[in-house]
Amino acid sequence: MTKSERTPEPFPWLCPNCGQAEVWPTIITYQAKMNYEGRSYEFEVPDLEVFECRKCGEQLFNIEADHKISGAFRGELGLLQPEQVRAGRKALGLSQKELAAHLGVAEESISRWETGALIQSRVVDRQIRLYFQLPAVRTLLGAGDMPNFGTAVQFSAGDPSPTS
Repeated sequence: MTKSERTPEPFPWLCPNCGQAEVWPTIITYQAKMNYEGRSYEFEVPDLEVFECRKCGEQLFNIEADHKISGAFRGELGLLQPEQVRAGRKALGLSQKELAAHLGVAEESISRWETGALIQSRVVDRQIRLYFQLPAVRTLLGAGDMPNFGTAVQFSAGDPSPTS
């Protein structure tokens, strides 16, 4: 049995701050603050289960709380959730290694986006969405070595002029 599969010790737990056996599970509305792409964001996470000391107020967060906060943050920014990245990859029948090669990222990045361990940048989020939605993008990005791809802008009829 691994550590994560063990049943937690019965409550109350000892508080790491004050040392009292007063830590109990509680549901809160959490006011979160995160830095992302050079900006600070504040957002609310309703119905978050944390463990709180009734003596000193110390709050303890577990991995489930971290995932819920991260998911709420992705939602706040309109980014794909981990399960959406995983579902899109699987719907295309790709391994993490194959998707990583097509997007030009490390396989570990795909794994981290799918587990929620890493929040993808907005640029990468848009790239993933385009890749999942447009077969032409999948064809271009899956073509392997493209030494001249993207080195010149090609305009077609109806495109706005570069001087507009």
